[in-house]
Order: sequence, then structure tokens, then C-alpha cells
Amino acid sequence: MTVYLNDMAHEAKKNETILEFVRRIESLEAIPTMCQDDRLENFGSCRVCSVEVAREKNGTTKIVASCHTPVFEGAYIYHKTDKIKRLRKNILELVLTDYPSDKVFPEKGKKPTEFQKTIAQIGIPNVRYPKGKNSLEIEKDDSHPYIKSDLAQCINCYRCVRACEEIQGEMVLGMSGRGFATQIIKGFDTNFDLSACVSCGACVQTCPTEALSDKFTTKTLVADETVRTTCTYCGVGCQLDVSVIDGEIKGIQAPVTAEVNEGHTCLKGRFAFQFYNHPDRLKNPLIKKNGKFEVVSWEEAYDFMTEALLRVKKEYGADSIGCISSSRACNEENYLMQKMTRVALNTNNIDGCARVCHAPTAFGMQKAFGTGAATNSIQDMEETDCIMLFGANPTEAHPVTGARIKQLFMKGIPSIVVDPVRTSLAQLATYHLQLRPGTNVALLNMMGHYIVQEGLVKKDFIQKYTEQYDSFKDHVSTLDMNELELLTGVSKELVKKAAIAYARAENAMEFHGLGVTEHFQGSKTVMLLSNLAMMTGNVGRSGVGLNPLRGQNNVQGAADMGVQPHQGAGYLDVNDPEVKAYYASKYGISGMPEKEGLKIPEMLEAAIAGKFKALWIMGEDTLMTDPNTLHIRKAMEQLDILIVQELFMSATAEMADVVLPASSYFEKNGTFTNGERRVQRVNKVVDPIGNTKPDGQMIIDMMYRLGYEQPTGPVYDAAKILEEIAEVIPFMKGISWERLGKNGLQWPILEDGTDTKIIHRDGNFKRGKGKFHHFDFEETPELVEHREKYPFILTTARQLEHYNAGTMTRRTDNQELSPMDYLEVNPLDAADKDISAGDSVRIFSDRGSVNIPVKLTYLVKPGVVRTTFHQPEVFINMITGNVGDEYTLTPEYKVVAVDFEKV
Repeated sequence: MTVYLNDMAHEAKKNETILEFVRRIESLEAIPTMCQDDRLENFGSCRVCSVEVAREKNGTTKIVASCHTPVFEGAYIYHKTDKIKRLRKNILELVLTDYPSDKVFPEKGKKPTEFQKTIAQIGIPNVRYPKGKNSLEIEKDDSHPYIKSDLAQCINCYRCVRACEEIQGEMVLGMSGRGFATQIIKGFDTNFDLSACVSCGACVQTCPTEALSDKFTTKTLVADETVRTTCTYCGVGCQLDVSVIDGEIKGIQAPVTAEVNEGHTCLKGRFAFQFYNHPDRLKNPLIKKNGKFEVVSWEEAYDFMTEALLRVKKEYGADSIGCISSSRACNEENYLMQKMTRVALNTNNIDGCARVCHAPTAFGMQKAFGTGAATNSIQDMEETDCIMLFGANPTEAHPVTGARIKQLFMKGIPSIVVDPVRTSLAQLATYHLQLRPGTNVALLNMMGHYIVQEGLVKKDFIQKYTEQYDSFKDHVSTLDMNELELLTGVSKELVKKAAIAYARAENAMEFHGLGVTEHFQGSKTVMLLSNLAMMTGNVGRSGVGLNPLRGQNNVQGAADMGVQPHQGAGYLDVNDPEVKAYYASKYGISGMPEKEGLKIPEMLEAAIAGKFKALWIMGEDTLMTDPNTLHIRKAMEQLDILIVQELFMSATAEMADVVLPASSYFEKNGTFTNGERRVQRVNKVVDPIGNTKPDGQMIIDMMYRLGYEQPTGPVYDAAKILEEIAEVIPFMKGISWERLGKNGLQWPILEDGTDTKIIHRDGNFKRGKGKFHHFDFEETPELVEHREKYPFILTTARQLEHYNAGTMTRRTDNQELSPMDYLEVNPLDAADKDISAGDSVRIFSDRGSVNIPVKLTYLVKPGVVRTTFHQPEVFINMITGNVGDEYTLTPEYKVVAVDFEKV
């Protein structure tokens, strides 16, 4: 449509607001604003963005707020008239009446706030009544470890209130009072420490003054440079803008232009960066001599490692050596780790943390679809009509994605949550299927049964694009729903309603987490979830699909790079002679290892049996994060040599013979791959701390000592390694450092650099046709063997404030927000055991016992208890067991037979 700006004709876009139109034609500063934020729905309360609009040239004009007024055909817009300038000054005068006079100009050495820029843009008016709230005594709030408030500077723009509601979905902030006494409140109080604030910082980022700020004063920092990088925590993969002054990190903001997080992040990404230069950081190589660690040079450490590894290889064979790579490390480093294991140590004994989290996702989806990765993009949520969240609590574990899901739930989208715990999203869901832990297969069989029974299958899709459907149909059709109702503990009528809601939706999108995978029947559950998507045609287009919520920042990427014993880089089968020849050719060697390698649990068993002698661990605290701690300790004690690369002296590092100090993600270049297959840059922000080195550099150094010369040279160069990855992995053929840009690319990446938002499009499955599978529910051996003696089921979870073993977050102010793990117990169970809130209990299983404080809650059902696993003081894996997924050996953290007693 044609629109006139100051009588000049321009083409406007459909549904464009006047503000968007003017800014696009002129500049972002063309029209001043106060209450407007591109991430929020336009509010139109301050009217500073007002313009004059007429329907014809020289016609009668009307003053409107440009932020929420759409353009229209033939509109004449005037945004710089004398009338508009006077109006803006009058509005500003009223605002400044209620604003500290000493805050009108920027403080020396600080950048101007957004409001100060607006003042400068409009011009300082003659403020005739400069009193307002400044005549009142308003105390500053410093109660929160990160977020500070000085409400004397509040201009009542409501942006923080709206950000809390529209971005994070918490609705903690509100307005209270009348006239000059109007102020922001946090919950029912004026202090953050008593509120339900989740510390995401969205309010701080949007605040145009310093009424809300963070302890780092990030908004007004005059940084030497700002570096865009990718967050090191969960698999959402948020982009971060990191401010650096004098070589140190001073604050982090979330870039609005980031496709993944769109100007939002959680408290870990925004605030929990202090670990990088914490005094506990390992800064020099260490070798254990006479039972004590001694600082040594890199040369001595490398000599010691080389001699020990070559000796073990000679005496016991290459398969007595193994490596555990890291989902905290970059793709390039994981690629090098698996490559070194295979070409320099000559074994396929390489594994990673996916073994304890999402290995069943990869296995199950590969069996069903041919590719074990998310089918769609997170942005597809905008086009879905139904969301099923299965075994995941993303508001705690994947907060930015969780906030997006929460927004849709609050808007009333049909929603299904399958979880044994009444999580915050379960409380908002249309249907909460609160099943007994471990009965996922039974519940999915029920859903499949009802979808078939109601005739809601997509027959055309099934016939054209899938196979083995009839066997699945015959199986679920004959199942006894009354029996499965008793097994799962969920009403069959409720399951039926949820199944119908999923099947009838035009577009239904599924998300799952560790509540699916960390089970005895984890892989089977993933295959049945795949069935559900295929039988309803919810694969291969926008707004649908199976989308695993990856736990660690680079668990997807580590698997992509070949960090697994049965598949090399790009998921090629290491047992296939043609694949062996392919890798040998790409790596420039004569041959690859002959047999498939050992998974982590198999390495530990082999160590106890005396057949496995050397273990090299990169960036994993295996002793704390893997199950049955005493079993792991026993295995590690049998090793001839244990090598650990780490940031801090972890429980695992304490057992090592050699500890190598690693650089954090702030101190190196590389790439991470998030849960939607998006490969994004990790850009070096600061120089490595102390005498640390990037993991990739250590691996290359040792490659040379072990007799293999890396083609990219002796210096770790992420861009060059990425070129090699593009040569080896077929679905990354078109990737390059330059092409990744600021927002990355989603694989498969074609040779010309085109990426792929949706895979299996139009039924074009990687394996040819999608394959249906069917299974009966089978009780986990954990309960079969131990339930009679240990009648309660322990299930584990993650906590918003912390991350995995807490290695990093416990060394930030997050520890102040959440200093301990708790055991969540239903009050009915607590009453039976004479336990009160605040008591501590001894929780015990067949493996051992730990003491832990109790929190009483009805969020868990009677007979079920739950805890997190972030604090080493508790060490909950002392009581978890060795039962794992039937196919992948992923530990069953979600079902542990326990009992507990008051201490």
C-alpha cells in the first residue's frame, strides 16, 4: 500500500504500525518512545510516540499513538510538526515532575539510559512542578543478589510489569498505589527477596531508566567491546551479548536480534557468569604424586600421559583405553576427541553425557524416522494448535523455551502434560496425566488405543509414508484399558480426552525430556511417541513433530560429532566396512578400529573386571552425575590411569592421576548445536585464565605425541576444524564459520549454505518410510527387585537456579538463591512418618543412603518423592542404581526404589 511520510510516497507493509513504518523508512530514532518495547505488545500509554495523521493531503489531521496505530492506504503521516513537538515536551514535563532532577543526564563514565536518550531527543522542557514522588521517601531494594531497584527513578511505563507477564509469564511485578505514591511491587511486597521472581532479568533489560538494574549495571556500562556468543548452559542455545572492560566480563544482555531467544534469557545465561574467573578455577596442570597433587608443566603432564597411555595400549591392547567427551565442550573439540580416540588410540571406546540423558531419543527416533534429532524449530510453536509436553519441565530446565510454552498455555491452547509431578506447566495444562513413574509405555499404548478407536488416524499419511502400522494397530486395539488405568494411576477417561485433543488438532507439537529417556523403557517410549506423531500425520510440516528438549548446551552437537561407541561423526555405523573405509580416507590413515566400542557403563564394568585400564574424561563429573557412586568409585580405583580435563577440582578430578586445566567457553572459539539442530558460534570473549588451554588444544597436542598429525595444524583453530567437519559429515556439507553469522544454521546444511528448519518434510523420512513399533509395558527391574523392601519411588529433576552437578552455578550468586537440594515429600506420607517441614531425613536404597532436608508439597503424589542433584553435600547418586534403558543403557534416574526416615 502507498503511504505518505511528510508528503513523500512510500510503500508500507501489511499490518505494519506507523512506528514500524517510520523507523523502517528513516531510522530507529525517528520517533521517540518510552513505554514501547519491540518484544512487548504495544501499550500506547505514554503517547510520546504520537504523530499527526490525515486521510488526504492537506486534510484534517488526528493525533494518534504511532506504536499501536496501523498504517492504511493513502495515509499522510507527519511526525515532526510543531504541534507534535509541543505535545511531546508537555508529556515529558509531566514525567519529569515525578523524576529525580539529578538523573536527567548520564552519570560520568556511564552510557545514557534509554529514557535519558529520549529526554535528549525531545529536549529538556521547563519543569514547573518538580516534586512528585521525590518528595516521598522511597527505599532502594538491594535484597536480590542480582536485581536492584531504585523506584524513585520509575516513570510508570509498565514495561517491567508487561515483560514479566508477556515474556517470562510469571506476573510477579505489578503496580500499587495512587498518584505520586504509585510504584512497582514485587508480588505482595516491595522487595524482591520475598517474591516469586525467577530472576530472568527481562524487567531489567526493558526498564528505560535505572529504576530496575542488575548488580553489574549492564545497561549503562561503557564496555571496551561487546562480544556475541552462545550460552553454555541448557540446550536452548540462547545468544548473549557479553560486555568486556579491561579484559574482564562485566555484564551480559540478551540480543533482541537473536532468533533463538529474541532478547530473553534465564538467570543462568544473564547472570551466572562469575564462575569463569572464580578463585577455585584450575590454573595449572596437576599430577598426583604420593597421593597428593603437584603443579607441573604442560610438557611434564603430556609426557606422563603419553607414557601411561602407550604402556597400557602395549600391555593390554587399545580396547583397554577409553574416553568420555563433553557436552559442555564445543563441536570442534568433541569432533577432535572422538577422532583422537579412533585414529591415535585405535579404539571406538568413546562416549559422552548423552549416555546419561538423551541417548534413547537418538536411538528411538533413528529407528522410527532415520534421524535422532528434533524434527522442527522452536519458532514453530507459533503455528501449532496443540502442545503435548511429555516428561519435561522446561520452565526449570529450559527456561526460555519454557516461557514460550507457558505463554501459549496461558492463552488457552489445547495442552497435554504427562508428568508424575504437578509442575507449573501441568497446573496450567488442559490435561495433566499424572502417571506413576516408569509407566510411560503403558500410557502411550492407551493414547494409541483411543486414537485408533475414535478413527482419528490419518490414513493417507500412514499408507503413503509409513510401514508396520497394522501390527501396531492390532497390538493397541486389544489392550485392556482397565488394566493400564490401574498400572499408570491415570483415569482412562482423562487419557482418552487428551488423546482425542492431540489427534484432532490440525497441528500438534510434542516436546519431551529426561522424564521420557531416563527409564528402563526409554527408547521404547520414544518410538511410541514417534508412532503417535505418524498415526496423526504430525510430522514434516510447520507446527508439528517430535522435539526433544536437550539438557546440556551441546548434547546434540556431541552426538553429531561422533561421540558414541557405535557411530562415528555424522551417525555412520562404525561396524560397516564401507563406513570404516570412508573414515580412514577422510582421516588419512590406513584403517579404523575393528569393533564397536564400550558405552560408559560397560567401561566401568570392564574396569572392575580388570579389562579396562585407562580412562580420559573431558569436562564431565562422572562420579557425581552418573548413577551408583560407590560402583563408579570402585571402577575408577581399578584404573592404571585416570585423566580429567576440567574447570574446577570436581569429585571425579580428585580421583584422577592427571588433571588438565581447561579454558571456559568464554575463553575460546567454537560452535554449539542446540536442541533444534541449530549450529551457532561460540566466540572468544576474554583470554584464557592462568595457564589453562582450550580442550581442543590439549587434544591436538596429545594427538601429535600419540603419533597422529592433525591436518589443520598443531594450533587449535575452530574455523579450520569446522571446515574438516564439513568434509566428513554429510549433513554439514555447506557449513562454514563465515556462513554461520550471528544466528547460526540448522542442519542438514546444503552445499550452498542453505539450512533446514523442518526435517522429514512431506513424509520424506531419512530411513525411507517411517516405521511403527509396538511394545507391551514392562515393569522396571528396579521395582521388581526392590519395591517390597523400599516402597517409595524417587524421581530426580533439575532446578532453575542450577545446572547439572552445579560445577559452575555453585560458584556464582545462584548459590545464594538456592543453596541446597531438598527432598519433596507429599504431606500425607510425611505425616505417616512423623516428619515436618524443615526436618531432615535419611533416604536410602539398596545401594546406600544420604541425608537431605525435606520440603512438603502436594505437587508429588503419595508414594513418590523427588529431589534435584546439584549439591555435592547430598550426592544423591549414592542411592541411584544400575538399571538402564534396554538398548542404550541410559540410567533410570526417574525410578529409584527407596525408603526414608527422620533423622
